[in-house]
This record gives sequence, C-alpha cells and structure tokens, in this order.
Amino acid sequence: MPTRERIVTYGVSTAAAATITVAALLQPWRGEAVLDPVRNPVREPTPVASGKHAVDVVFAVDTTGSMGGLLEGAKRTVWSIATHIRKTDPDAELRIGLVAYRDIGDDYVTRDFALTGDLDAVFTELSSYQAAGGGDTPEDVDAALDDTLHKMKWRDSAKKLVFLVGDAPPASRGDVPKFDVLAREAGDKQIILNTIRCGWDHDTEMAWQQIASLGHGQFSTIQQDGGVQQVATPYDDKLAEVSARIDSTTVIVGDEGDRIEYRRNMAAAAAAPEPAKADRAAYYATKGGGGPGGARAKKDLVGAFTAGAMDPAEVAPSALPEDLRGMDKPALKAEIAKRAEQRKAAQEELSKLAKQREEYLKAQAKDGEGGFDDKVKAAIDLQLK
Repeated sequence: MPTRERIVTYGVSTAAAATITVAALLQPWRGEAVLDPVRNPVREPTPVASGKHAVDVVFAVDTTGSMGGLLEGAKRTVWSIATHIRKTDPDAELRIGLVAYRDIGDDYVTRDFALTGDLDAVFTELSSYQAAGGGDTPEDVDAALDDTLHKMKWRDSAKKLVFLVGDAPPASRGDVPKFDVLAREAGDKQIILNTIRCGWDHDTEMAWQQIASLGHGQFSTIQQDGGVQQVATPYDDKLAEVSARIDSTTVIVGDEGDRIEYRRNMAAAAAAPEPAKADRAAYYATKGGGGPGGARAKKDLVGAFTAGAMDPAEVAPSALPEDLRGMDKPALKAEIAKRAEQRKAAQEELSKLAKQREEYLKAQAKDGEGGFDDKVKAAIDLQLK
C-alpha cells in the first residue's frame, strides 16, 4: 500500500488545543496560575453561547502549480467571505478551517489547519500557501476529504459547510476511502459538501458533480485563475489606517510565544493588498466580528478589561509585554483604560467607513460569470438561510 506524508497545522504554530476563543478569554484570570499550561491547559471549547448559531466552514483547496491564480484570489477575498457570513447570519459564531492538498511525491499530500474563530490566524495560514508541485493530472482528493471529515473537530450543533476547490480529478491511492464513499459519509453527517471546479476539465466536472450530489451541496465552475474581481474603493486606505489603530491598542497577555503569534498575524495583515485590508476592517466592523471589548486577538487584555472580564491589577507582570511590566497597578489600569477609549472611538469611525464602502461596492456591482468568492457567497446564501 502506498504511503504518504501529511502536514498538520493546528492554529498558527501550536496544537489546536492552543487556540483560545472568546469563551476562554472571558474566564477571570488570577495571576500566573491561569497561564500555567500544566495546571491550566488551554483548550478550544466547543459550546456555543446562548443565542449564537455555530457555523463551521472548511475550505479544501488544491495547491498544485496550476492553482496559483485561485490561491491569490482566495487570499484576497477570505475576509469578504467571512463578512458575508456575518451579514447572512448576524448571530453566527464562525470558525474556519483549511485543508491544502496535493498528491504523493509533492512536498505534502495534505496540510491541515484546525477550525478556529481566530480569522487573523486563518488568513496568516492561507497567505503562506504557494502553488507548486503536481505535474500529473489527478490529485489526492480522497486524502483531502478524509482529513476534512475526520481531522476537523466539527461542532455537533454547527451548520457545517465544506468548499472543495480544484482543477483535477481524484487520484485514489487506496489508503483512505474513495471520494464517493467520503462524500456520502459527509451527507450522512449533515456536512454540506460544495464543489468548485477551476477550469474546464471534463473528468473533474464529473467527479465534482458526484461529490456535491452525494454531499447535498452545490457544484459550480469558475475560470482557471479563480475569476476574482476585487474592486478598489475610495475608502480602502482610511479603513486600513483606522483598523491598524485598533490593532495598536492590543495588549497580549501570556508568554512570548503568544506575542510572536500575534505579531506574525499582524505582519500577514499588513502585507495584504489595500482592498483585502479594507475587507478585514469591514469584517471587524460587523456584529460579532470581534471578541468582547472589540478584541481581535486571543488573550487581549484591553478587550477583556472593556468587557468587565479582567482587572489589569490581577495580571502577573511576567505575563505582560515588556514595555508594561514596570508599571505599578494604578498606572497599568490607566494605560489599559486609555487604550480602551482609543479603541472605542476608532471602532465607531470604522463602522461608519465600512457602511460607506459597502454602499459604494453595491453601486459598482456588475453582473458577470462570478468568481471564487461569488460562488462561495451564493452557496452560503442558500445553505445558511
């Protein structure tokens, strides 16, 4: 039986258990004890807050050499897709996961990124994808679907959506069930399996239609390059600038690894094109687009303070960023309160700009064949409503 190597990525650089969600952030912190990974292991909780709707979405994407255009388009529009989900269901508690796939003989067969509500981390992972490898036509779609169904920690209560995106038919290697068996399993588990074919390969069309039918999802076709048409607006630069001001108010409480992870996410966001930065800002302007107190990151002291969930005086100095460790408790609390006020003012400005940008985009909208993001949004409209 052939063997194959898989790369599994949990969060940005740690296990899936290391991804903190809002529920964890809202727990009262008591000195260093809560930061002890042995006595207080960090887990990604699965319960959904009252009144919220759990929505889990996984993108399983072919990352071989022919998929460069699609990957670049996906990087630019993932924030827009997330915002669309929020607009479609304002009470959605959204998590996104990723499965990159290729075939035996490439650098990896599958590369998984666990479902998480930290969309900055999702964007960082997606930004790292490069189109390479391939060569022969079939790709290991079986492995991608197997990982999607069995490695992702789907919430029982969630609306579960998958988007399988590729331009080549399945190559069945015999080490996991075939794509049709897995698609039927997805349907039985109420995991909606949508397929998006890039290009015009007939064998891919036949397989993708079968997968979507068995998985109770939608089949669609887009141009080989993804067909993404991102519209620049007069509001993009200002949205990015205001959003960066909000990011600058963040205070990560934890160890240096937590702060390194945050800086990596911010570097990926800063490197994005201006329309993508504006899409990110628009996402955080939506209802539920951020955590408590406008938090955009795990372990954000400013957000937890604003939400009344944490007193800065109770945080151990060793858990603070170096520039805040020397402050006495009153000075620290005053600094966090100042940042909270700065964030509130900037968030109000951000919301107004996001609405203006949305109106501009509606006025500029044109009918067309639709690209990757349009097909995803159309499926979301059907399946979330």
